[in-house]
Formats: sequence, structure tokens, C-alpha cells
Amino acid sequence: MRQRSPWCPENVAKRIKSPRNIKPNDVEPFSTAEVNAIIKACDAIGRDPFERLRARAMILTLRYPALRIGDVALLGRERISKDGGRWRIFLRTEKSDKPVFLPIPAELKAAFDLVPLPRGCGEDSRWFFWNGISSERTMKGIAERSLAAVFKASLVPHAHAHRFRHTLATELLGKGDSFEEVGDILGNSPEIVRKHYAKWSPARQSRIDDLMARVHSGKDWTTGEAIKRIQ
Repeated sequence: MRQRSPWCPENVAKRIKSPRNIKPNDVEPFSTAEVNAIIKACDAIGRDPFERLRARAMILTLRYPALRIGDVALLGRERISKDGGRWRIFLRTEKSDKPVFLPIPAELKAAFDLVPLPRGCGEDSRWFFWNGISSERTMKGIAERSLAAVFKASLVPHAHAHRFRHTLATELLGKGDSFEEVGDILGNSPEIVRKHYAKWSPARQSRIDDLMARVHSGKDWTTGEAIKRIQ
């Protein structure tokens, strides 16, 4: 006869306290040298130009408009348009679902022009990298493996796609863009931008220092003369 075990009178798992004050892993932006090494590494992967040209276009799409890797993998040709003499990429903001057209440099447009047609589709392919036949999940996996090969060949430590978003955000903040403007470009809320990217912008901190220095210019608060002036 099978013996039944009595119910445990106490849930011992409740004695285990949840860890506190765990800081999330900080993601540093790429340096200029690291970005150059990654772009150069696109020419060192794969067995033929098909893989290398696709990888270069993907990397530059991460570098300039800083799309998420899933959006890069499924990027449609209709999202690239010409406005006067300038080429743009169409995005839609996360916070307001409003359209944003970001200008793209000639280097990225040239990379798009050289991308081979996806295997298994005709001349009228709607996408740069996806053939529209395989599943979206499969295409995202292909893009991730291609980029992983580039990052490995670049020898850049801890390189991954999301660091390009950090890189663009810190560059924009350093140039004086607001959290709202950076959020529009990245498709994030201003709160997310402030939380994740502001601390990695030395240029932004330098601008704040300069602003404060202008306010305090001519007022040496550590001297006795300054104290006398305010008494």
C-alpha cells in the first residue's frame, strides 16, 4: 500500500528573501574605433559577396537610424524614400504612433543599392533581406547569426546590436537634442531615454557644466569678497 505524505505545515519558500538593489547591466555605447572595426569586419565574414553585402547594409542600418534588429531583418523597400535631394527612412514613434522620416547618409543608401536580392524571390521583392517566404522568426534568426559573425570578426568586446541604439542616443544628447527628440528618433518615451541613455553622454554633462559656469561666472563663492557682496 502506498503511504501518503502529510501536508507541509509551512511554505519554506517564503523564508527566502528577494534580492534587493540589483542594478541592471549597463550597456556602454560604442566608441568611434569600435564602430569602424565592426563595419570593416563585414568584409571578413561568409563565403561570398552575398553575405558580406547584406551584413554591411544591416550594420549600417543599426549604426545610423539605429533600428532594432527585428526591424532591420524585415525592412521593407517602401520605407526608403527621396525627399528633394535627401533620402529618408520611415519610422513610426512608439509613444504617439506618429510617423517620423529620418534622413540617411549616402553611405547607407549606397549599401541598400548593393544589397543582393533575397534568395528565393523575384526582382520585385518588397524587402531588402527577407524573401517573404520563410517565417519572420526564421529571418530574424538569420539576421542575428549574420550580425553575430560580424561582431566576432570585429574583436570588439561585448558587441551586440542594441549597443548601436545607445551609441546614437548618446551622440544626439551630446549634440543638444532633448529627451523628447531622441525618443522620437529611437521610438522610445522620453522617460526611457532619460533612464537608459543620459548617463552615458559625457558631452551632455559637459554642456550642463558650461551652462552652470555661465550662471556663476564672475562669482567666486569661495572667497570672502563674494560673501561680503551678498551680505
